[in-house]
Amino acid sequence: MRTWNTPDHRIADAEHGTLVFEGDVELVLADWQVTEDAPDADGRVYASIRGWLANSGGSGRVRDPYTQPVEDGRARLLRTELRGLKSVTGQDVHLSYHAVGRPYPNTWDHPGYLTTVSWMVRRIDEHGYEIPETEIGRTTWTHPDTGRVFDLTETFIEPGECYYDDPARPGMVWRHYDRWSGGVPLLHRFHGDEKTPTDNHGRRLTDCEWVEAAHAPKFSATFDRTA
Repeated sequence: MRTWNTPDHRIADAEHGTLVFEGDVELVLADWQVTEDAPDADGRVYASIRGWLANSGGSGRVRDPYTQPVEDGRARLLRTELRGLKSVTGQDVHLSYHAVGRPYPNTWDHPGYLTTVSWMVRRIDEHGYEIPETEIGRTTWTHPDTGRVFDLTETFIEPGECYYDDPARPGMVWRHYDRWSGGVPLLHRFHGDEKTPTDNHGRRLTDCEWVEAAHAPKFSATFDRTA
C-alpha cells in the first residue's frame, strides 16, 4: 500500500478490487493488499485483506450505514474479485473500519476509511504440518476446573462491575470474538453495542469469575448507587 500520511494521498489511480458479502452487497477497496500473520501460540494463521474504502458515502461517521456498505463485525464473505489472486469464497470473516486523520484543507480524493477483512486460513503444528481446527466458531465452552458452561455469544463484565444499560452512556463490556489461547476462549473489550473490539488485547475466560451482563447489577440514569 502507498504511504497514506501525506497531504496528497489519492486512490483514483490505484488498483481497485471488489469483495462481495452475503446479500450480494459489494465492498470496493482501493490500493489493497493481502497479508498473512505469523502463527499465533496455538498455530493459527490469520489472513487479512486491507485497503481504502472506495464506495462509501453518507455523513462520514464510521457507523453511518451509508459509510459502511457492509456492517462492521462478523460478516459472511461470498467471494473476492482481486486481480491476480485466487478468489476467497464462502468465508466467515471479521470486518473493521478505521477512520484516519486527513489534512486540512483536505486534498485527498477519498474519505480516509482504512478497511480490514480478516479470517483464519489454517492451523499448523510445531513442524508446520496442518492440523484440524475445532474451536473457531464454537458457541459454548466448559471450564475444565469448575464445570461452568459459558455461552460464547453472551456479553460479560468483570466481577464487581455494573452493566451500563443506558444507550446514552454505554459502558465497556467483554465479548468473545473467535479468538482462543491454549484452548481457552479470549474475551475482548467492546464499547457498548459496537461490533468490533476496542483493541486486540484479549483476556482468557479463566482469568476471573466473569459475570453475564444479563445477570449483573444495572447502571442507568435512574440507578441508585446507594441502594
